[in-house]
Amino acid sequence: MSATATGPELASPPRGLRALWAATAVSSLGDGAYLAAAPLLAATLTQSPVAISLVSTATLAPWFLVGPFAGALVDRWPRRTVMITADLIRAACVLALAVLILADLATIAGLATVGFILTSGQSFHNAAAQAMIPNLTGRDRAALASANSRIATTESVAAGFVGPPLGSSLFSLAPWLPLAADATSFAASATLLRAVPASPAPRRTGKGLFASLAQATRWMLHHRQLLELALLIAGGNLATNAALATFVLYAHQDLGVTTWGFGLLLASQAIGATLGGWVATRMSKHLSFRAMLPIAQLSRAIAFLSLALMPSPYIAGACMSIIGASFTVGTVAAVSARQQLVPDDMLGRVVNVFRLIGNGAAPIGAAIGGVLAARYALDTPIIAGGLFTLGVAALSLLPQFRPRPAPNPPDNTHQH
Repeated sequence: MSATATGPELASPPRGLRALWAATAVSSLGDGAYLAAAPLLAATLTQSPVAISLVSTATLAPWFLVGPFAGALVDRWPRRTVMITADLIRAACVLALAVLILADLATIAGLATVGFILTSGQSFHNAAAQAMIPNLTGRDRAALASANSRIATTESVAAGFVGPPLGSSLFSLAPWLPLAADATSFAASATLLRAVPASPAPRRTGKGLFASLAQATRWMLHHRQLLELALLIAGGNLATNAALATFVLYAHQDLGVTTWGFGLLLASQAIGATLGGWVATRMSKHLSFRAMLPIAQLSRAIAFLSLALMPSPYIAGACMSIIGASFTVGTVAAVSARQQLVPDDMLGRVVNVFRLIGNGAAPIGAAIGGVLAARYALDTPIIAGGLFTLGVAALSLLPQFRPRPAPNPPDNTHQH
């Protein structure tokens, strides 16, 4: 079943992987600009924490509503074509929002709708990309960790370090400019992806969409290691999105940062995420993917509590760096585990069933964060998120939750 693995350090990455990196870099640069511009735009349209959190909720909802079906379709459709189409649709969507801003017609509802469409496209794009990587690198544990660390680092540098200051600067000049930049980046990514070799054609099983999705769901629920990872990520995402849903208001009102300063805080998070890629590669040589996740969540919990209890822009920058590093370590652990353990013909479906569990809690967390901020104070959801993350990390260390060797669940349809 497995492709032959390349060298674990990927000293000379395959041509297709280099093209995927390039597309990731340019697209993530635009994403970073949008990441800074969207909350700034929301804050100019309303000062209501609940309304702003609803934008976050709508942006995260597709992981729950669209993701599972996206995964099932990715296993049926040519994966490179899926990625290119998703990029082109997202380019048109963000460009439409830029036009609405120019016409002075932008609203919170429109921003939430755009966020929903962008994440829907991302659910297709990311599932296809993650399913393609084992075909480019093989399934060697170290090779997967190295490739995923490099891609995660590329995303962090472009989307977090370079993109947000660029986005906030462009927003200061004209609110539509960072959105036009994001649309351009999606179009460039679609062009670069044409250089990625097409994956083998998906094998037709004769199963309907819902039947194939049910098969992947059963496989996922019976695989203890992946299920535990998904549940740990669900708890962490619930807390993290509660903490960060109204962070733009906390940064402006409690920390006293400017629009430019908010971009620098996001850049600090990206610096940490970049370092997290280096850390994740080395952690994977000594720890299981399952053991890496509680370490990431424990560090994130401490950072959230410090961010809320010591309201200083400088401390906030250090905390955001730690939060960014924890994101990368957790992402590398989850993505690499899925790619190593899931059969290729089920990978797209299982990726998004995993995300349904792991990311499905994210919009709930964002909504909770908005309510807490409106009812109490802007630092309340950050404190609550830190305490909850701490509890999730501690729970995973209890004896009954420690990983045990277990055989892969049976799949009666194939022999692997």
